[in-house]
Amino acid sequence: MILAGDIGGTKTLLALFEEESGHILFQKRFESASADRFDTLLADFLAEVERSALVKGAITAAGFGIAGPVTGEPGSQKVQATNLPWHMDSRTISQQLGGVPVVFANDLVASGTAAIASKPAHRVALNPFAMESTGHAAVIAAGTGLGEALFYYDGVTHHPMPTEGGHTDFAPNNALESELWAYLRRHHNGHVSYERILCGRGFYHLYGFVRDQELAPESPHMLEKFAQVSDPSALITQQAVAGSDAISVRACQLFARIYGAEAGNLALKSLPFGGVFVAGAIAGHILPFLQQEFMRGFLDKGRFSELLKQIPVWVVSDSELALKGAAVLAINLRGRNN
Repeated sequence: MILAGDIGGTKTLLALFEEESGHILFQKRFESASADRFDTLLADFLAEVERSALVKGAITAAGFGIAGPVTGEPGSQKVQATNLPWHMDSRTISQQLGGVPVVFANDLVASGTAAIASKPAHRVALNPFAMESTGHAAVIAAGTGLGEALFYYDGVTHHPMPTEGGHTDFAPNNALESELWAYLRRHHNGHVSYERILCGRGFYHLYGFVRDQELAPESPHMLEKFAQVSDPSALITQQAVAGSDAISVRACQLFARIYGAEAGNLALKSLPFGGVFVAGAIAGHILPFLQQEFMRGFLDKGRFSELLKQIPVWVVSDSELALKGAAVLAINLRGRNN
């Protein structure tokens, strides 16, 4: 069996996969904030597997996609999770699992590995002008934070290159976005990154901007609903998709256009003619807005818009994408060690 994990600032998914078929045998979701250390959470998962008596066999390798920069080589890797107090060491986890090989990867590397291998039926195309091609690929995913990764193509296979590109400077592309930049800089005392906007919390920041700039009228029912929910950003996206709140609609339009603009920046820096893959759960939640606004931001690159028209752009919003990619990386590692 293969143990795989998708470790993010909000949730941690752990699952056991059957190596041959790739079927999930056992899966559990944890709230990441429920544990001070990852090894404690892993011990809880293993104990629950043992109590279930539904899974037979031994774990032969493990892979984890983690929201944070990974250092070292497989077998001796470390990572400090970006939005968690967890410092993880692959050697420690290997010992906890009885000495099996363990690989860490940035969560976007894990997601991209699975996205590139995904079937066309599991993708939604955003670029109607794209040309079928092979080549480098890029993945971008807004979630608790904003992740980005590149995949170099050597003519046979793709090789991942993790980045922390989500923390680069937000660049306004029109007068309204310049006002947004100034608004966020005032409210957050300095640096404004793309992640400040393109993340779960970003919808609430955009809602506040639209409201305070009086770009749309505020609905009385939203004030009542905000007082009743723990996640205002989820409420905003729900109201926007339903078309029941003007500020929420405007916030999601801004989000989708800026998302496309940053994906276009990533494409200009890597020329991923093998495709730009938009991953992460948020993409699925606001798909109608991505279909309306994403390519407007993506192609708003002056004389290079014609070049970007050639690049395929797909939404792959499978919530288990990073988990599946981590399992593939673990299988590949075990194959190299045998």
